[in-house]
Amino acid sequence: MIYDTLILGGGPGGYTAAIYSIRYNMKCLVIAKEPGGVMNEAYKVENYPGFPSISGIELMDKIREHVNKLGVEVKQEEIKEIIKTKSGFKVMTNKSEYESKTLIVTIGAEHRKLNVPGEKEFSKMGVSYCYTCDGPFYRNKKVIVVGGGDAAAQAVLLLSSYNNDVTLLYRSVVRAEPAYQNQMKKSKNVKLVKGEILKINGKNKVEGVTLKNNEELKVDGIFVEVGSEPNLGMFKNIKFEMEGPYIKVNRNMETSVRGIFAAGDVSNSVFRQAVTAAGDGSIASYTAYKYLKNNNL
Repeated sequence: MIYDTLILGGGPGGYTAAIYSIRYNMKCLVIAKEPGGVMNEAYKVENYPGFPSISGIELMDKIREHVNKLGVEVKQEEIKEIIKTKSGFKVMTNKSEYESKTLIVTIGAEHRKLNVPGEKEFSKMGVSYCYTCDGPFYRNKKVIVVGGGDAAAQAVLLLSSYNNDVTLLYRSVVRAEPAYQNQMKKSKNVKLVKGEILKINGKNKVEGVTLKNNEELKVDGIFVEVGSEPNLGMFKNIKFEMEGPYIKVNRNMETSVRGIFAAGDVSNSVFRQAVTAAGDGSIASYTAYKYLKNNNL
């Protein structure tokens, strides 16, 4: 079978693209290594219309339920390589191969690392990139959250609810939404400290950190929330026009490669939120539909 479009990624952008693709009567398939993507890690989502307060997992479950009711097929597979063909594209995963006339890329972005001594050695032994996954293991502990954006603030608020002594370590300024900043300032067990980690210390697990000003802090855990960037290794045979680490798209979500559209955090979007990813996904689907129709594909 040759699909009209293959949707790569199962976050808000990918699922919304699938919903609209079905409405345009397109044969589509969603391929995602982890359906839900990084939204599964969101402690609380309080800025998605219709849901005053909901966890990221719950929100994605509801969106996925919508997709399932429409009969969209979702494959939980890891994409290994993508090749341009005469009829479109071939997507090879760890389980199978799929062909399509177009691609909608919504693979999101992966967590950035600190790249300091001790980070790799103590990964999963005190260094974490998923506060919702590992937070419950650090009750009544001293922990550091590294970062200054919304994700870092969400991590601080969740970890502080576990009766932890939480330090938000930010490099220059705290960029989180004012609402998050106000909540952190009201929390008695939260401190905001300007600084950067020089190295992570410990023997068999994290025991502390040394900052660049040579100050040493004793901590039991470090949660890294310093942003993310796409992993585009699957596109080694396809060259996009880029904007920094992101795929450059126009207002119609078109990339520089004919037949490939991108949406959400993988693109040069100015605002990386679930609601904007969903909007991008709807536009990408409509543009793919017009592309197929205009080219009689």
